[in-house]
Amino acid sequence: MKYFYHHGKLSLSLLLGITCLLICLTSHYILTPEFYENSGNPLSGVPGSGAGIYDALQQWVYVSAIAYLLIKLALVTLILHTACYLSDIKVSAGKIFRIAVLADFIFLIPAVIKLLSFKDMFENGTLSDWHRYYMGSALSFFSNIPADWYYALQSLNLFEVGYWFILAYGLSEVTDAGFDKSLRIVLVSYVPALAVWIAAVTFFSLLMFPATG
Repeated sequence: MKYFYHHGKLSLSLLLGITCLLICLTSHYILTPEFYENSGNPLSGVPGSGAGIYDALQQWVYVSAIAYLLIKLALVTLILHTACYLSDIKVSAGKIFRIAVLADFIFLIPAVIKLLSFKDMFENGTLSDWHRYYMGSALSFFSNIPADWYYALQSLNLFEVGYWFILAYGLSEVTDAGFDKSLRIVLVSYVPALAVWIAAVTFFSLLMFPATG
């Protein structure tokens, strides 16, 4: 971990690279045009013509995924850096950014598990099954729930909690604050911000797609 911390550009490149690789594998082996058609969600109104639209959209999938990840890392850095400043803890934004990058690797674990196990878990899986399936999340405790709540319940998962502890451990390593104080900083800054973000996404989902609520 220390090696990747001191090589921030390598860590970020590796994170983005693995993310793109997982998207590529998912697109080729699971979320294919045929998968969408079999799920009753064809990419085109003309049967069999979804492949062309699929290929045209693929580049935007990569761009949006990279943009989302970079924005997320920047926001987490801003939140934690502000919290440290208010707590009279001196640490540069660059160090926090590197910690955020390393911590985000934990979310690759459920992504890999989902990719490898989806077809075994759902032999004739649909797009709804794909959206619902997330290892270790609160969504697994609910069988019938509107799609608008998928994101909120998926966000409540074991890997997210692990992410908090990794952030706290990273802060304790680059500051003079101990682990307990670093964990408190994460809990009183990042976690409330996450709750606001989840509430906002859920609200706008209900607002834009009231029929699925």
